[in-house]
Amino acid sequence: MKQVTPLAVLVLLTGPALAETWRCDVPYDEVNGGGHVTLEDDRIVFVSNWPHRDPETLKCIRTGRTSECMAADLVANREGGASVFAKLFSIVWPKDGGPPVTITTRQISAIFEDHDDGYALAEAFPAIGYTFPLTDCKAD
Repeated sequence: MKQVTPLAVLVLLTGPALAETWRCDVPYDEVNGGGHVTLEDDRIVFVSNWPHRDPETLKCIRTGRTSECMAADLVANREGGASVFAKLFSIVWPKDGGPPVTITTRQISAIFEDHDDGYALAEAFPAIGYTFPLTDCKAD
């Protein structure tokens, strides 16, 4: 039987405590429509107050105090090409713990044409970037 050191026990016990889940409100604005967001280390889920928008789930990679999250759609167009729309969210977690106070997002889109055995970039649109606040955060 292997012996477990006190340091190993401490790491095992504190690991789950550091992985917090937060639910925060997002105030209304013309881009988001307001709603709430659930923040975890490996994903975020944004639920808009607008009834026509489905909840968005983005996968995240957390490195230190920063989480980078992304969701993307690839859709074929009528001419055999494709269009891409991606949302990139950046979250900076506070040093002292607790929820972040803002989320910065960039939304990029591009159109690709059918080209030989693949695709060629036809047009890239300027990225839309903005920051929105998080309020009334509660730990789940």
